[in-house]
Amino acid sequence: MKPRNNNDTRRTRKRMSCAWLLLFLVNLMTLVHAAPPAFTSTPRNRIFFWKVTTTTFAPDGVTRPVILVNDKFPGPKIEVNRGDYVTVVVENAMDVPTSFHWHGLTMRGDPWYDGVPGMNQCPIPPGTNFTYAFGTDNVVGTHWWHAHFENQYIDGLIGALIIRDPPETNPFLNAYDEERTVILSDWYHQPTGALLTQYLSPESHGQEPVPNNGLINGKHTFNCANIQPSDLPCTKGERTVIHFVPNRRYRLRIINAGAAAPYLFSIDNHTLQVIEADGTDLNPITVDSLPINTGQRYSVIVTANQDVQNYWMRAEMGIDCLPKTSTNLDPIILGEIRYQGAGTAEPTSVGRFNPPPNLGEGQEPVVNPAFSEACQDLDLNNLHPLKPEPILEPITNSFLVRISFKKNATDNIVRGYMNDITYSGNAWNPTINQNLDPGVVYEVNQHVMKIERRGAVVQIILDNSLGGEHPFHLHGHTFQVIAQGVGFYEEGKTPINAINPLRRDTATVPKNGFTVIRFRADNPGVWSLHCHIEWHVTTGLVMQFVELPDELRAMGIPKHVNKLCEAGPPLGFKAHTGFVPKPLAPPS
Repeated sequence: MKPRNNNDTRRTRKRMSCAWLLLFLVNLMTLVHAAPPAFTSTPRNRIFFWKVTTTTFAPDGVTRPVILVNDKFPGPKIEVNRGDYVTVVVENAMDVPTSFHWHGLTMRGDPWYDGVPGMNQCPIPPGTNFTYAFGTDNVVGTHWWHAHFENQYIDGLIGALIIRDPPETNPFLNAYDEERTVILSDWYHQPTGALLTQYLSPESHGQEPVPNNGLINGKHTFNCANIQPSDLPCTKGERTVIHFVPNRRYRLRIINAGAAAPYLFSIDNHTLQVIEADGTDLNPITVDSLPINTGQRYSVIVTANQDVQNYWMRAEMGIDCLPKTSTNLDPIILGEIRYQGAGTAEPTSVGRFNPPPNLGEGQEPVVNPAFSEACQDLDLNNLHPLKPEPILEPITNSFLVRISFKKNATDNIVRGYMNDITYSGNAWNPTINQNLDPGVVYEVNQHVMKIERRGAVVQIILDNSLGGEHPFHLHGHTFQVIAQGVGFYEEGKTPINAINPLRRDTATVPKNGFTVIRFRADNPGVWSLHCHIEWHVTTGLVMQFVELPDELRAMGIPKHVNKLCEAGPPLGFKAHTGFVPKPLAPPS
């Protein structure tokens, strides 16, 4: 397939801008794809129209204010075929700004659509429209989209983004019969505004909010007797149900779209054949359960080869890597796998962990090992891409990044630091705009690293030897995971994953340990590297790479992207205050 060049891209944008109304009318009846789009001999322009609003919703039976796209939670699935061009027309019907990030897409040639205010765009002002438009020539697999402004994705702005391989290049085409998407998320019974007020205060001592529940595809139950505060409207809620036909094979595309919690995913009595990690096809491995951290994605194949009955689907939360605070959380999140012919009876299957029913005097309770297993990635030694690539070398740029948390001297608030810098950017003066000035000098708290040589092999050593686990995500690239372990990384001494290393975009840095990644500098843009625990983003656990700044400057910035910056922040705007819903008007 011939790659799209920059002139083609600009002509495509111009045509789309001129024909916006016509496209709206033509596509009005096909805004929601009930089934994956059919493969075509030539790529198509797939158009999606989104309206972002605030409302109330009860995904687990507890009603609270939320932010939704097209009144859906999770939001609309974007499902296209490799090579298609994606256009998302966003109407921001809220009274606050917003923006969207396409997690897992490299935005090659379209860096201003990566969706990070303060780095590669200004936020979308309230009461306006903005169009994201990007290609998918160089990416396939399981990805997701989420808001990237003011913690809004915690309040509901998440959804799946699936890019399917054409039949002629799909290595697993004959390995499964059907697909299902499984979105895991943690859930809070208060909007982020209330949670941030406590978190960003000296009294929190840096302990991030603990979820009240977890969800599978936006659903779960909750025991209303445990509701806090007690005046929240509460019904029992309902669980997600996925239907299996006996002896059919299912590809489950699993996404952790949570704010903080890792999960251990399993289906009672069934094994999981892992075939994809973050858009990279893998040599298949079979596991009983799958750890998946925030921001990560996997595809697994499950065969419906068990007795015809119903089985629990489990997402067991890694509470060992969450703050140890009192909470009303039940960390075992359940969905149902219903076999055709088994009826609707609640499953009676038993998971891997069966605690003894009676403890003798003096015996300590047996702890579910899932609560700690969820905090670690699958063993690197078992994960290798189906299409091998050699390790990137020699290293031309190496960055040692030390992760820490400490009290800020000016406000006594515990903040996240990378090499003793806590990130703070200006959403209305993004780095990509500042880069237009060849003599720009960045503020220290923007934490900018420049990579000026095309083809440079960049190594990043994430040193977390003094803290808890962190899932780190790099925008603009899929990286090689070279090493991962406990303790300190020593170049030339610590064993590395040198043969066909795993390629992904979100990797866990273990508690008191390290993760080493490499990528090749070949994608001009401003790319964020950050912890995907969303609360840690708020406290500054972020840095950015300005990659190939001269090439990026020569690309310019489209006028409609620059126009976002003209409005400036809304009157009275204060960063990191989260979603503060307006009180409901009293009934007339």
